[in-house]
Amino acid sequence: MRNLTAKQKKIIDTYINSQITKENTWEREQSVFKGNLNYLDADCLPSELYAQIEAINDTEILYQEVNRYMEDKSQQIYNKLR
Repeated sequence: MRNLTAKQKKIIDTYINSQITKENTWEREQSVFKGNLNYLDADCLPSELYAQIEAINDTEILYQEVNRYMEDKSQQIYNKLR
């Protein structure tokens, strides 16, 4: 299994941190990320950021690695902020 590089993770972390919010979506529920989301995945990344990540180290499983990393990181933030 291949892992993301530190540069790739930094790009993703910067994006995730820029998306954190505490907007109320329902009476007893809060979203953690902009757009009323409680998690982020690879599909949330703007295409130019994904292209930067891809240019650093493109692999055949890059999308899955990015997706897994973003979901794990989002879950950590969600649990911390809830």
